[in-house]
Amino acid sequence: MAGIDQFGLGEGVDGSGVTTKFLTCNCSINLIIENKSKLFSLHIRPPAMEMCFGRLPFALSHGPKLYAESGSSKFKLYVGTRNKPVYGAGRSMDDMLKSGKGLPLVLRVKLSSSFWVVRNLIKPKFHHQAECLLVLDRAYDKKHRTQAYSSTCMMT
Repeated sequence: MAGIDQFGLGEGVDGSGVTTKFLTCNCSINLIIENKSKLFSLHIRPPAMEMCFGRLPFALSHGPKLYAESGSSKFKLYVGTRNKPVYGAGRSMDDMLKSGKGLPLVLRVKLSSSFWVVRNLIKPKFHHQAECLLVLDRAYDKKHRTQAYSSTCMMT
């Protein structure tokens, strides 16, 4: 996780006149790719990213196509949403933030990549998934310009 630049819950009325909470958030991820091949570059299809509260996905994003040469490459990816109505989940999110225990969120990233060997005749493909559990705090870290959080990530 690189940071959560913005996370806010506001109240308003949706298009049908229902009073609800609206969520605006913006999250950045540092994706580090280790390409151990000395001969071939790694072609990565646009990564799919999803941010969820419980089983409710509230932000979806597809990153750009990526290209990793041999060695270590670092890419910055973004996922977020603006003024998303979250209805009943909004009250739960707000209560968890105010309780001081934190708001648990899940960030999932799906990657698919391949090497192009011998002019595309041999094309080994790889599929990976990463899942990060974030616990968001109410406080804002002014020094690092991010919402305060803790995270644990796992790659499969």
